[in-house]
Amino acid sequence: MKQPIIVLIFLLILSACGKSDGTRQQERNNTKKEDHQIIIEEQEPLFQEIALKSINEKQVFLVSDLIEKIDGKYEYDKLHRSLIMEINNQIYKLVSGIPVIEQSGIYLPIDNVELIVDEDGIYLPVDFLEKALGANAEVVNESIVFHWAKDVVTTSRDLQESNFNEEMTVEEMIDYLSFLQSPIEDAQVSTIKNHLPGARRAYRNGFHEGIDWYPYASGQHISTVTPVYAMAQGIVVRADHDYNEYPSPEERNKDLALTAELGETPLYIFDRLRGRQVWVQYEKGIMIRFAHLDAIAEDLHVGKKVSESTIIGYVGNSGTSGAVNNDGTQLHLHKDILIYGELFWKPFTLEEIKTIVEEVFS
Repeated sequence: MKQPIIVLIFLLILSACGKSDGTRQQERNNTKKEDHQIIIEEQEPLFQEIALKSINEKQVFLVSDLIEKIDGKYEYDKLHRSLIMEINNQIYKLVSGIPVIEQSGIYLPIDNVELIVDEDGIYLPVDFLEKALGANAEVVNESIVFHWAKDVVTTSRDLQESNFNEEMTVEEMIDYLSFLQSPIEDAQVSTIKNHLPGARRAYRNGFHEGIDWYPYASGQHISTVTPVYAMAQGIVVRADHDYNEYPSPEERNKDLALTAELGETPLYIFDRLRGRQVWVQYEKGIMIRFAHLDAIAEDLHVGKKVSESTIIGYVGNSGTSGAVNNDGTQLHLHKDILIYGELFWKPFTLEEIKTIVEEVFS
């Protein structure tokens, strides 16, 4: 009888707290939010309970159980190991092995919330409820009890001023990206055709998604002590301090063989091939992945605010054949630019992409 009594007491306490100061709650809802915060227009609250399981010493719950309780939708892609959830008219995206949550095109500065997949199901840690959904939750014995309502949620995307248009012209895209500074001082971006976004990558059955700064194409000396700058004001949403390189060329080749068999590069493998990374969310829905880094600035962490003068890391070759063969080749900075979760270059031809890259970064 102890467990039902404990749960009942907890629910009564939460209910009392929720009703004790409606004015204070309304003030919180009307306050202007910065960075990743959630504004909730409350309706009738409900208390939900989900069973927990321990995986790798972390308490997690089944995604299917959450979706059933809150009347949402979800889809899991086994090939890419990716999860898409629709909750309160917002879209949440996660990929196994990638420690980042995308919410309706904005990447959230939330640490230690990752998708976990095993033979029994698809799981999320309890922190997802509070950090991503803003739900008031409490672990009670082997369950998580949380306060939930069918709310209207305003995300960081809604709070960002933006004139983004998916049908932008080349000139409009140049203007949209023009606030970004060069990530490497006095270095030129490579406009070699094979280095441009959209160039074919036969070795992994895919396409090059970003832009590159190589030593031989930059006009500057670049090495593993060359600093990489954040380029503009933003907030860090990923910092791979604990990155582990492929243990051997054979292990990396195994992933590449799988891409050949599938005819495409699964998202979780693609992420591993990018090596050590830092991701920064900027204004106007722009998020940039800095890849193949040799090292990351010691004081950089998820949630840190950065500017064009902030050193985020140093040029490297992590994730490449040069790293696993330990031969020093493939040294370069790779950078992917996304706008509300989509690669900026997709609507443009290769020549148009070249023009945009040259105008913004040269």
